[in-house]
Amino acid sequence: MGALGSAQGRRFVLHPPTLEFAAHHGTKITPCKAGDAKRKGKVERPFRQLQGTFLPEIEAQGIPASIDELNHRAAVWLGANVHAVESRTTGARPADRAVIELPFLSALPTDRFDTDYVETRRVHNIVPFVSIDGARYSVPPETLGQRVEIRRAVDSNVVEVRWAGRLIATHTLVASRHVEVWDPAHRHAAETTAMTDRPQQPVLRLVTSGPEPSKRLDVGDGFDVDTVDLAERYPLHVDEHGEAQA
Repeated sequence: MGALGSAQGRRFVLHPPTLEFAAHHGTKITPCKAGDAKRKGKVERPFRQLQGTFLPEIEAQGIPASIDELNHRAAVWLGANVHAVESRTTGARPADRAVIELPFLSALPTDRFDTDYVETRRVHNIVPFVSIDGARYSVPPETLGQRVEIRRAVDSNVVEVRWAGRLIATHTLVASRHVEVWDPAHRHAAETTAMTDRPQQPVLRLVTSGPEPSKRLDVGDGFDVDTVDLAERYPLHVDEHGEAQA
């Protein structure tokens, strides 16, 4: 039951994928309360025969190599041991009742229900990685900080990463944790981006300050300038207290 929903006290809440599955097939899933023998027994009793006869036959004949082989064996077993045997409740064979009841049953959807494991992840802001089960898997560097979709089939160890509906990465899952799994193309793109997008470092130059060189007036050849007599131009006068004034 934990795969279908979660218990909240006496109330059982179905997970969203469970509700999607029921809606896809046009049916309703009703959880049974603990100790409800009338309903739980009705579900469990048909599987008692399956567990007591069919599964031992499977073990004796050898484990099936695929799901298709298992389904084929189950169909043969059902035809011989269930559908052709009269029911103690109705007195009729299930195969005969099926002929009468089939017109009242609706057909299953033509498209399969999507059973892939799907979840969203946020790509790291600095390094092009997404985290899956403790390991980090590479994505193109242009998706840094973007939200992507993780998709894995239930019978596969290959994970696909999509960005805006476009497949951008495919990785084989690893059993180890805290490891980095690189796609060579993603590593090359990340290294190229890191080298070309590095900001230019400012060039620092040491400048020493000192007195500015004196500027000499160049009057050209042929000029003869007399030295200025500052004492004559700015004579000093002595006041009555004996102090010099300009």
